[in-house]
Amino acid sequence: MLKSMTGYGRGEHVGQGRSFVVEIQALNHRFLEVRAKLPRRLSALEHHVQALIQRRFHRGRFDLSLTEKGFVERPLTLSFNRDLAVQYLAALKGLQEEFGLPGRVTVATLSARQDLFEVEEAEEELQGAWGEVEAALEMALDALDTMRAKEGEAIQGEFLVRLARAEGILERIEQRAPEIPKAYKERLKARVDALLEGRSTDPFRLEQEVALFADRSDITEECARLKSHLNQFRSFLEEEGPHGRKLDFLLQEMGREANTIGAKASDASVSHEVILLKAELERLREQVQNLE
Repeated sequence: MLKSMTGYGRGEHVGQGRSFVVEIQALNHRFLEVRAKLPRRLSALEHHVQALIQRRFHRGRFDLSLTEKGFVERPLTLSFNRDLAVQYLAALKGLQEEFGLPGRVTVATLSARQDLFEVEEAEEELQGAWGEVEAALEMALDALDTMRAKEGEAIQGEFLVRLARAEGILERIEQRAPEIPKAYKERLKARVDALLEGRSTDPFRLEQEVALFADRSDITEECARLKSHLNQFRSFLEEEGPHGRKLDFLLQEMGREANTIGAKASDASVSHEVILLKAELERLREQVQNLE
């Protein structure tokens, strides 16, 4: 099943006295990138959020926001860096003695140093909050995944239409291929007859030239490879897993084969069909850029 890289999901978990709301939007991206906007007090949970998204998705840019409603102030922990405070006191007293400075070092002196104190929520509280955030996040990701799968289904339907058209074009090219040396022989004979002004031509030389042209313009192998790529593309549509990169690579190969067919055939009819074929391949590639 194909999945688009774009989508939106929302999830809400209601707990005791508070609720968490997660909104997430996914956009196209070559790799997987997560941009999470969390409340400051929950910023330490960002790596949990990223890890969960990375387990469920393979490609895309995810813009996530987490909001907390009904927040009740919870106990905080005050930590004091005693070793650093001792160093401050020793340094200040040393300066006083060395330069004969007046004054006293008091508690107020130390309390002005913000780097000596740190207020933080207890780790166990963050662990508890993660359980509630995770529930909201899972709901949002489920909704997002559903939307991505629905869009992927629509893209797959368009792929089938484009593949059928490309296969029809290739079939017409293969039907025309045997006629190309014959048409070249007629053009060459008419050109030679005009130059010789009615004198007889060397049939052996003419057939030799046509044979050389037929060898140079043979597109059998290119058509076979292109057909194989189209079949492989179709088979990927029926398999599980992300296929965006594999399909993009196949389309690059198909584009090369189409260019070679147009260059080797030297036939106006085939050139026209190649233009139509490349247009279908380009439309396929545009949609592949949206796949995971």
